[in-house]
Amino acid sequence: MEPSERWLLRVEEDILVIEFPHGTGLSPADGEALLDRWRSATDPDDVDAIVIVVRTSRPCSDAGRRALRESAQIAVARGVDRFAVVGQRSKRRYLKRTIDVEGVDTEAFNDDDAAMQWARSPSATASSVGTSS
Repeated sequence: MEPSERWLLRVEEDILVIEFPHGTGLSPADGEALLDRWRSATDPDDVDAIVIVVRTSRPCSDAGRRALRESAQIAVARGVDRFAVVGQRSKRRYLKRTIDVEGVDTEAFNDDDAAMQWARSPSATASSVGTSS
């Protein structure tokens, strides 16, 4: 990863997956770089849902919160209506609240597989795929 890109971003089966590895932090410049990548990756024809995997235990910075909130707003404007958040219990709840924008269905998950299953199946209920707040 480049120094300004401390995250991994990929598209799998119409799902945009963003992973923040252990030790990831976002400076204001990193947040802007992430938003630029996000804008180009959230093509309405290619992305139906978003899965955010947070493996870092570092606290979310103001820049990170702002980037996450703006990302959700960009995604909604482009037709994405499902966000799954994977991470430690307290971080999942915090990020779920941060993403909570009108027009987005957000669920928190213990593991990547459950989050991907939910993201692929908009009709799946959260309890059927193993969430835990």
